[in-house]
Amino acid sequence: MSDAARLIDEDEYDAIEQAVLETPRGRWFLQEYARRHKAADTDEVIGAIERLYDLARETAAEARFGFLYHEMQEMRRAIGETRVAIAAVKPGERHNHEDTAPDDLAAIAEASDRAAGDIVQAAERLQEIGEKLRASGADIDLCDEIETHATGIFMASSYQEMTGKRIGLIVKALTAMELHIARVVALWEEEARKA
Repeated sequence: MSDAARLIDEDEYDAIEQAVLETPRGRWFLQEYARRHKAADTDEVIGAIERLYDLARETAAEARFGFLYHEMQEMRRAIGETRVAIAAVKPGERHNHEDTAPDDLAAIAEASDRAAGDIVQAAERLQEIGEKLRASGADIDLCDEIETHATGIFMASSYQEMTGKRIGLIVKALTAMELHIARVVALWEEEARKA
């Protein structure tokens, strides 16, 4: 975090966020920023897994135990942060790891799928309107423009649908990883208590 970012208090941050959200370009920027950083969070989890694998192979059995335990805890932390980042896609809401259950993230993925369906329906309706206008003798250029925009909406909605499916896959993978890591950590902690 930069020194300038540290100097901004929560109220200033909220004011800046609201100002940016007031314009379509500002909302687009925040959505694009969130999309780009989701990939970075996923890369961080994947990087942690790769580091865990590489170092586990190179260390002795006794040293591996402590290191693996630590890395598993780091992976749990990274997954928790990723959950918060995914859940925070809705501007204006604050989340923390305890508030972000797997069902919440699945609901976000489902909402994305529903939104894509709604967009397709709206684009289909625009095409129908354009066709009716054309049949009633309306301005050809206007009808062509309506059709062009409807086609653009279809293309954008396919990207939205694909993104929603990817989010769903990420949510499922995070949930599975988190459950597996929690089981392994619990087993290690139980063994440590016995020893």
